[in-house]
Amino acid sequence: MMKTYTLLFLIVLFLPLVSCGPKPIPGGSSEASKTVQPGITSPLLHYPAVIDSRERNKVALLDIGAEALLLRIHLIRAARHSIDMQTIIWVNDETGRLLMYEMIQAAKRGVKVRLLIDHFSSEKHPEIAAFLATVHPNLQIKLYNPVVGLFSEHRIYPSILDQLFHVLTGFDRVNQRMHNKVFVVDDQIGITGGRNNQNAYYDQARGLNYRDRDVLIDGPVVADMQKSFDTFWNFKDSVPIQSMIDWENEQENGTLKMWSTKEDFVFNGLFKELFVNANNFQIIQEKFGRQLRPVEEASFIADDPGKNTKRLLWRFYGSGKITRELAKLVAAARESVSINTPYLVLTESAISLFRELVKKHPDIDIRIATNSLASTDSWYCYAISFQQKQVMLTDLKFKIYEFKPLPGEMRTYMPGFDTLRYRTLTPTEKEEFEAAGLVPEKPSQGLQRAPSVAEPYFSLHAKSLVIDDEITFIGSYNLDPRSENLNTEAGLVVRDKQFAALLKKSIMKDMLPQNSWVIAKNKYPLGLGIPNAILEALSHLIPFIDPWPLRYAARTISGKIKRPWRVDIKIFMNIIGGKGVFLMFLRNEAEKYSVQ
Repeated sequence: MMKTYTLLFLIVLFLPLVSCGPKPIPGGSSEASKTVQPGITSPLLHYPAVIDSRERNKVALLDIGAEALLLRIHLIRAARHSIDMQTIIWVNDETGRLLMYEMIQAAKRGVKVRLLIDHFSSEKHPEIAAFLATVHPNLQIKLYNPVVGLFSEHRIYPSILDQLFHVLTGFDRVNQRMHNKVFVVDDQIGITGGRNNQNAYYDQARGLNYRDRDVLIDGPVVADMQKSFDTFWNFKDSVPIQSMIDWENEQENGTLKMWSTKEDFVFNGLFKELFVNANNFQIIQEKFGRQLRPVEEASFIADDPGKNTKRLLWRFYGSGKITRELAKLVAAARESVSINTPYLVLTESAISLFRELVKKHPDIDIRIATNSLASTDSWYCYAISFQQKQVMLTDLKFKIYEFKPLPGEMRTYMPGFDTLRYRTLTPTEKEEFEAAGLVPEKPSQGLQRAPSVAEPYFSLHAKSLVIDDEITFIGSYNLDPRSENLNTEAGLVVRDKQFAALLKKSIMKDMLPQNSWVIAKNKYPLGLGIPNAILEALSHLIPFIDPWPLRYAARTISGKIKRPWRVDIKIFMNIIGGKGVFLMFLRNEAEKYSVQ
């Protein structure tokens, strides 16, 4: 039965990827840029760079989205030789255009820039691809595992027919995506973690934003990050953008535009402070240089391209290199395991792993911070996770904390929250809210409540692990079947007690009462708990619906269980722009769960 749920999860999760329509960058200039600013000096990069393998690695947490973007822009501007970036999502919004603009400027400065982007998960714009394919020879872009059309051709924007043909003739391949997030500059310094290239990952969006985490890395382990990137770059299914046939049509039709000035990339008034601060040596040193700390051991782990060798539906139950490495670390735990994961969906092998761990160490403390129904960006993942709560709480002894969309420490997580919530909507944001039939509202006072329409709120997206207060992992790996079996993943494992304490403090903050709801077993009178658990388990066997009205678990506030008899939080889901992005706004019931 678990395999049935897993397969259903994978198929449903695949569906939103199928429809990504083109939305071109507005404006555009036909004149090429004539002047290029030289690279800036950085406290984080040193020349000539001499990496000693005996040198200790240094790492720093990147918990705040706006600061993570500031650091990326600074490093792009400071690069002298090379920039390599690997990501699953690159969106045509202000942040996506900012990163592309800065990459182009670096290429014009003489820096070799390589961008590896998962094709199926990013926006698809032939006119932008045509521009990028010709803007500068120093800028190279490849697409990972692109759709193969009816006549074995690759297109930036494949037709629905091409996509269906690709699914029918190669479902195992099309469902395997590159989820790695790797950023390396001048072979010296790198970033890995959970963030993609979109407003929502850097505290720049009205509406949903992601509470995410990266790690900054300086030291010999960066060479392993570079090696992993090169392996993916040279993979047979990493295809140069120039191989896509539809970008040539733009060139042949004479419609090719060239975006050369900063204004052409249309930032809509965002990033004014960032543009200045990214060049400020002292600010960069204070925010990042002084946070870098040496650690005892650090190793970069990543899947190979293609993930596993199984085919068709059996690929859903194979595993990859990073899954095996993380499983070994968890299996060796003795005292505690603390986890951040956006999606909490366990496979049979994951359940067996934790069951054996609890059997071996009955008093082990396993705590997991994940999304609530109010904060998740994937309602179907939450639905499957909800059905597993009985196993998680009873058999595996998990302590589960579900993140609030407006946590009590919102302003600590997002220092620019008050500025962002009153920022003018961008033209794209206006279009999206109008398409969803939503009217932006004036933000309400206080936190720990349902977000108002167009108010910034959080969905947890950090993927982190702390074992026995010594071993840590920060990367792209979710605790779900796709990360375990399908998507390639990457991350950094650190063995160091001081760094573990720092990361655990960040994870535990997500679990505080003002930031998360605690999930606990419901208490039923007259010994009805056991028969209810049995009937609920039987109800779960029915596909697509779950008719049993009594729930095994519910949220608690101040130790008291709220609404134990049924779950009736109202959710309004709107698919925006045909891209499978859900806006979720909780009404009335969420207010009842609030702690003012």
